[in-house]
Amino acid sequence: MDVQTLIMAIAMGVLYWIANGYLGYTLWISVGTPFTMGLVAGLIYGDIATGIILAGSIKLIYLGVFAPGGQLPADEGIAAACVIPIALKTGIAPEVAISLAVPVGLLGAFLYNFKKIANCMFVVKADKYAEEGNMKGVWRCASIWPFLLSALLFFLPVFLVNIFEADVVKPVLNAIPEWLMHGLEVAGGVLPAVGFAMIIYMIGKAKYIPLFLIGFYLVKISNINTLVAGVFAVCIVVTAIVLKREVKEELADE
Repeated sequence: MDVQTLIMAIAMGVLYWIANGYLGYTLWISVGTPFTMGLVAGLIYGDIATGIILAGSIKLIYLGVFAPGGQLPADEGIAAACVIPIALKTGIAPEVAISLAVPVGLLGAFLYNFKKIANCMFVVKADKYAEEGNMKGVWRCASIWPFLLSALLFFLPVFLVNIFEADVVKPVLNAIPEWLMHGLEVAGGVLPAVGFAMIIYMIGKAKYIPLFLIGFYLVKISNINTLVAGVFAVCIVVTAIVLKREVKEELADE
């Protein structure tokens, strides 16, 4: 195991642990986003561009994922923390990395939901401290102890995956036949579209699907970057809203 791999394992584990430890109501959760993971991983391995590209691709998968009733169906944070370093080190195609992110994300959902179950014991102790008037004990139950428990649930799995990635992932990748690897690349290319489709479904406005298709194919045909496309989209939306309000005002005056 080289020093670079150890640094990567510690960095990814700490970022994921801090993001899910919820040590107070702060912006700590932002450090667990795919972008942050990709940026840090790219800095460590000296390939920031690829790290951010991988992060953006993983984020597209989870754009439409939300936690109904607080139950997280999949976790983008652990997917980025495990898959991006593996992709940067092994050199696998981004499409294959995206397809690997899906099962890893399911593991994160299990850890997230298990954390809430495990934290119930701190709730019981906090009630006892509250009856005794021990506010310091209540504070420890609400912040310090759950945060330390999160180290086992979030830091350790990510750390181990990044430590043993070369010994575990490379043989698995070498054993995958070429036809299956190509299938994973195709599946990875489709997954971002699934993320967008989930957003449209969540909005519940089927009439907006043609607009989505128009925008998607215009970007593909014209080869403009997403920033320019976003500026155009905002201008179109603002214009449509203003015109709609003017029409309503004119009808009201009549």
